[in-house]
Amino acid sequence: MTKELRRYLVPKRERIFDFMKMNDKQKFETHLKKFWRPGDEIICTRIFRRSANVCYLCGHSPIEWHHVLLNSISNQTIDVEFSCVINMKKILEEWGSDQKILFFKKYTEEAEHLNLNYEGTAEILEFNSNTDVIIQLLSKPHELSYKQVKSIMDHTIKFKTGVERELFYLAFDIYAERKYYIYDSLDEHERTSNVEKSIENYFQQEWEDFLASEGEYYQQTYESMSPWSSDEE
Repeated sequence: MTKELRRYLVPKRERIFDFMKMNDKQKFETHLKKFWRPGDEIICTRIFRRSANVCYLCGHSPIEWHHVLLNSISNQTIDVEFSCVINMKKILEEWGSDQKILFFKKYTEEAEHLNLNYEGTAEILEFNSNTDVIIQLLSKPHELSYKQVKSIMDHTIKFKTGVERELFYLAFDIYAERKYYIYDSLDEHERTSNVEKSIENYFQQEWEDFLASEGEYYQQTYESMSPWSSDEE
């Protein structure tokens, strides 16, 4: 059996850095350990084509698909090539971590492309308590879900002053405008997984109840004014 054939018979998740020399892998791991510790979250904050920057993990330059990765705990950012995002995920798995690289919703297509190349690499970010991340989430309010708005409010309400307090009010404006308070007031059996549909159902039921009560009122009024009412018989 040839070496090339053996390489493809090895399970996919074990074929890590088979294209690199051991020294390259060790250098990659050394840099990754400086950037990430168990429990840290890695968030991709920007993606753009072709830059003259040097990839933090492998040292390659220029970078064809430039990913800016943020450690939300340490606030450190690094510049990374597309392939190194995948290699990072593979190394994390080798270290026993199921950590995925988190992406803002606007990068859904790019995250899906990563997952097509290596399944489980990327995931869309729901919430993170890092202030810079919250600012980025609120900068695209149309992309925020009920769960994200609530998570931002639950976190920022703890702050009485500063940027976080301003972020709370920004999130609260979205909460009020979308009438999420109605969803929160519903009984458990009235809620569905579709928050907007649940709110719509509430208003529809309220309107139907109003029409029914109006109809009953007019019916009673009509009967009381009828010349053939029982009182005149």
